Amino acid sequence: MATCTDRPLRTSSNIEYLHAAVERGVQAARDGLVSTQIPALADVPATKFAMAVAGVDGTLLHTGDSAEVFSIQSLSKLFALCALLRFDPGAWQDIGWGPTNADYGSVAELERSHGKPANPFVNSGALVVTDRLISHAGDATAATIELLRTSDNSAVFESDARTARSEYLTGHRNSAIAHVLAEHGRLQNPIDEVLRQYFAQCAITADVRALARAALFLADRSEAADVLDESSTRRVNAVLLTSGMYGAAGDIAYRIGLPAKSGIGGGVLAVMPGHGVICVWSPPLDPAGNSAGGVAAIEEFARLARWSVF
Repeated sequence: MATCTDRPLRTSSNIEYLHAAVERGVQAARDGLVSTQIPALADVPATKFAMAVAGVDGTLLHTGDSAEVFSIQSLSKLFALCALLRFDPGAWQDIGWGPTNADYGSVAELERSHGKPANPFVNSGALVVTDRLISHAGDATAATIELLRTSDNSAVFESDARTARSEYLTGHRNSAIAHVLAEHGRLQNPIDEVLRQYFAQCAITADVRALARAALFLADRSEAADVLDESSTRRVNAVLLTSGMYGAAGDIAYRIGLPAKSGIGGGVLAVMPGHGVICVWSPPLDPAGNSAGGVAAIEEFARLARWSVF
């Protein structure tokens, strides 16, 4: 794979680390399976692979299919959450912040908690985030895209109507979750509108370069106040570490030691406060529903670069 830099890097080490990470990631991807949960994503080639590392110093290293856009899916939950926190830093009271051992689409756990989501990254929490964004901004998808473009106003982020419709027609579990939330008085807006905007938000497309840059505010503490207040930034990173990778969060913390978020479209990103952001796209997923190649590539880069919050 050819490697590109948008600015000269301070050392050649990061390039070497990137190549080693890609090699390991491509190998690990062979053991994964492309998700068929959303019909519109089922035909994405399993061989696609892209990786970008954005530094807080403005450097950007990328390789593979890094110019190709993909469906970011649950990566959007991170940016929607940050968009909401800009309107309401106290929104945590409605969406929770604790880890969970239940599946990200668990209805049973939501019933046990009387409709209170465990955190903003399980589907129930993400639906509440979308609902509150609708109340504050009118259009949750537009608000999420606006947040994504904060670091680069020329970056292209668009919601793919075909994917959103595919999700809407097959998203029966999310519909059930939304009804449970409404039954417990957790939604402020009509169920159909919340679902429609949630699926449109998940259907946003972007490439790894744009996503890595978009998340830099979580790593660059000197600039964080331009997007989120310091307290919100710290809390988002903490919840990413404990809950961003769902049931595998503990394993990712043990193996990698970075706040991270994944999506069933094969995207995964990780934040190293003070240094930068890694974003990988590799469609085949592991049994936990995370990108098999993406997790392996990030683990290798973090090991070599000695990136860890511990």
